[in-house]
Formats: sequence, structure tokens, C-alpha cells
Amino acid sequence: MSSRSGLRAGLALTRPRQWPILSTQLAVGVLLAAPAGSPWPAGGPQPGPLAAAWLAWVVLLNGGTLAFNSAHDRDTGPVAYLSRPPVPPRGLASWSLGAMILGAAAGALGVGTMFGLVVAGCLALSVLYSHRRTRWKSRPGLDLAVNVVGYGGGTTLAGLLAGRAAGWAGDSSAGIWFVAAFALLFGSFYPLTQIYQAAADRARGDRTLATALGARRSLVLAMVLALAAGSALALGFRVGGATARTSWPLGAVALWILHLAWWWRQAERYGDVDHERGMYRALGLWAVIDAAVVLAWLV
Repeated sequence: MSSRSGLRAGLALTRPRQWPILSTQLAVGVLLAAPAGSPWPAGGPQPGPLAAAWLAWVVLLNGGTLAFNSAHDRDTGPVAYLSRPPVPPRGLASWSLGAMILGAAAGALGVGTMFGLVVAGCLALSVLYSHRRTRWKSRPGLDLAVNVVGYGGGTTLAGLLAGRAAGWAGDSSAGIWFVAAFALLFGSFYPLTQIYQAAADRARGDRTLATALGARRSLVLAMVLALAAGSALALGFRVGGATARTSWPLGAVALWILHLAWWWRQAERYGDVDHERGMYRALGLWAVIDAAVVLAWLV
């Protein structure tokens, strides 16, 4: 593999198609750092911490995490945000680990020490999740926990910290409930990313949550976690003094649960392509939940 084609393959395996999705969730955390009904901080937001947070979290940590995972998985079939993954170039694991370390340093310098520690903690989880010696992704329950803490809770917490560094100063007690809510919501989403890859995971010897539970029980777990996420959102709005429009995010979560319930009914006759489409529909509904939460909080 030439250096140019290796660079293209390495960049593709950071899965840039996912960056807008994670950028949106990071932005949700930033906006939830504001007091309810106050979308603009005094003097305007400082762009420096926001840019540093995006580079550290979305590009370096997240991109590095996905590339590090691909370096160890060597996928040949479709993975999330990449239908035809290229062959991982030599040295990808080392380069992606370096990118994550750089993300922790950039976050600490550009946003703050706590932000850097959150990135470093998620870096450690990424290595434990993917590395062949630990391989937490092949241990049902641990794979879920890593993604709940890292992608769901971690991204929202990173956004809150970046928002505070940029000038927003809302109620931190409400922020705790929002971190919990999106952690649980990602816990609901995570099994959906595995159901359509179950056959490939079994062939590789990975015992993921979805291969352990099967499609229907994975969807039941997803519905339970979504209910818990809705409860945490309601508590966040209550603590933050913004109960008037709580029905907006709760209605969006209800749409999510209805989608999962329909999927559960059809699961036995669905093939891998149908399950993959179900995951991408859930991504669309996640965007609806994000919009409902932000509008209800800031209006």
C-alpha cells in the first residue's frame, strides 16, 4: 500500500461521516450549559474553547477511537458510517492512539484541565474496548458500559465543560441530569449498532451484547434504557426550572420508543439490511430529540 493510499484509508477509518453527528451532540452539551431561557452568554461566547473542544473531542478523540478500533477489528463488511471499510494501513493503531493523546493535550490546554481529564478517561476506555489484549467490546455489558460513559455521557459532559469555558454559566445540577439522560439514550442506541453486525461478530469470535441477547431482547433493553433517559431529561428540566415545555423532549423520546417497538415486532423477519436501516432511522430520531431538548431549554 502506497503512503498516499494508506493516508486515504486511515482518514476513511476515522469515519468523517460521523463527525457532524458527534459535533451536534457536543453542541447540545454546550447549549445546555446556558441557564434555561438564556441562549447567549454575556459578552458573547468565546470561540477559542469551542474550537479546541471540537478538535479534541470530535476529530482527535472520536476519529482516533474509530480508527483504533478498525486497526484491531480489520472489518471487511459494513460498519457504522462506512459501508466498505478499506484495509487498515500499517501503523494505524499507533497513529490513532497518538491522535487521541494529542486530543487530551489539546483539550486540557484549549478548554481546561477537567476537559482534558475527560478526554483522557475516554481514551483509556477506547483502548480497553478495542485492544486485542483486553477487548471489552467482546464482553457483553462492558461494551455497553464503555459506550454509555464515553459516547453518551462523555460527549454531553464535554459540551457542558466547553460551554462553561466559552462563557455560559447555567445550573450545574441540571447538567448532571442531562449527562445521565444522554448516557442512557446512547445506551439505548448502542445495541442498535450491533444487531445488523451480529453475524460478522460471531464469525470473528466477538460475543457482543447483541450476539448474547439476540435482536428482540436487545430491543427490549433499548426501550427500557430510553424510558430511563426520558425520566432523567424530565428531572433535568425540573431542576433547571424549565418544566413548561418538558413535553417536547418527552414526546421526542416517545417517538424513539415507538420506533423500537415497531422494530421489535418485525425483528424476526428482518435481515441485516433492514436492521441497519432501523439503526439509521434511530439516528434521525436522535436528531429530533436533540432539537426538542435544546428548543425547550432555550425558548
